[in-house]
Amino acid sequence: MAPISRRHLLAAGGGALGSAALAACGSPVNVPSSMEEVTPRPGRPSRGGVLHFGLSTDPANLDPHVTTGAASDLLRQLTYNALLQYDGDGEIIGDLAAEFGWADDTTYEVRLRPGVRFHDGSRLTAKDVAFSFRRMRDEKTAATTGPLLDLVEEVEAADAATVLFHLKQPDSTIPFVLANPTANIVSQRWIESGADPKTKVMGTGPFRFVARVPGVSTTYERFEDYFEPGLPYLNAIVFQPMSDDYARVTALRTATVDMIDYVPATHVDVITENPRLRFASDRSFGFGFVGFVTSKPPFDDVRVRRAVALAVDRRSVLETALLGHGEPIDGALMPPAFARYSGSLDGTLAHDPEQARFLLRKAGQEGLTLPVVTTSTYSVIARPAQAMLPGIREAGVDVRLTQQEWLTFRASVEARSYPVHSWGTAPKFGDPASLSDFLGSSGTFTRNTDFKDERLDRLLAEGRRTRNRALRDEIYRDVEQRALELVPMTWTVRRQQGEAHYDYVKGYRHPPKGSWTGVTLRRIWMDKT
Repeated sequence: MAPISRRHLLAAGGGALGSAALAACGSPVNVPSSMEEVTPRPGRPSRGGVLHFGLSTDPANLDPHVTTGAASDLLRQLTYNALLQYDGDGEIIGDLAAEFGWADDTTYEVRLRPGVRFHDGSRLTAKDVAFSFRRMRDEKTAATTGPLLDLVEEVEAADAATVLFHLKQPDSTIPFVLANPTANIVSQRWIESGADPKTKVMGTGPFRFVARVPGVSTTYERFEDYFEPGLPYLNAIVFQPMSDDYARVTALRTATVDMIDYVPATHVDVITENPRLRFASDRSFGFGFVGFVTSKPPFDDVRVRRAVALAVDRRSVLETALLGHGEPIDGALMPPAFARYSGSLDGTLAHDPEQARFLLRKAGQEGLTLPVVTTSTYSVIARPAQAMLPGIREAGVDVRLTQQEWLTFRASVEARSYPVHSWGTAPKFGDPASLSDFLGSSGTFTRNTDFKDERLDRLLAEGRRTRNRALRDEIYRDVEQRALELVPMTWTVRRQQGEAHYDYVKGYRHPPKGSWTGVTLRRIWMDKT
């Protein structure tokens, strides 16, 4: 199959650049050749060009507050801004915030940048910020950041440029929450006008929405009134969904696209050995896990959960599924980059099929038949799920794996249609407080396991209230130890995950800590003619 040409790709994208109205009516695209031209500026980043990005999945919706995966977050961060963001080193800096910090133990203050405009030309005010957080906290929104705002009593627009977050109690996670890729600020007037943010986009970001054809492309162009002087450097970005790993890598290697996300483990070596390509990655964020529905037999019995956890041969999973590009996790979920206590728990759930058989026998579950569901969309999830099967079978379990397309898989997990699911994700931010998402009774992933433990809830709450790092280490070590005892889910492998691009794409950095974020895409440029 011949690679899709760039001209054809853009033509398929719907709507002309600079004309969202035409795009909405389905009119054909006539992209001027000048959009691709790059103007070199000696001593400064070049200006112009269109970045063609091969995206691992097509976002189900464009709502700025509801994620459907890391790939969808890339798009949100180009058209919207949060109050805070992560820089290329993973450190928290201002985004819409000019100044930010603690006014007292339960009040976090943000001063907005002056002169920020939405894409419709209206000015950003503190009222828009307060409205955005009300929307995130509204259960009807089902906002990804919503559960992280549970300690917020009120978000007050103190004046046109000042926002105060009044907390019920001290919360050390607030800076991380405000930098979350889905903690974006929207226009109150726009939302209240009846706009559907799932299909329409109107933020303050460096790029404005032009057109979207589901399954084909999503096109953004430069927002000329962006508040950071000189940014963005690119004229436009075109995202083309390519769920097949091989198609995505082939598109990059044949220069059909300039950049891709989710480089499959099977192609990391191929890309790193190519002198024209660059691979940007980390081994801290992405990980795989097996989740159990703890409210129903047989996984209401911790012995059965622990047996499956001990049956997983993590070293074999790493080598088979990811060709060694990562690390096994048989102890703490938090990596050393996030938690100093991490190494003290290594080996807690080392592969032990004999002990797994013993536990299953004690639980009366010899010869257990085990339906497991995973997704076929992401190889970084599907391959580890496949690779763990031999180890589990070695423990005498008849494990049967079903693979589903991403959204179908998510629906199956949320409905608890299968007693066990194999997933892969990342902590929302690089701090042990993000464990709440997986172990707290109201956590996003905990809801899929029906798990609740009062002691864990108390420890997690104590960790959020505490700022002393040594004490926090003690608290979160206890959290992880407790989780390894109760096994509501079991971690499998930490994967090396990253993006690849041509050497002429400059300025991109993959975050080493902080959060999985594509925010540095706002600042990239093309160094070519």
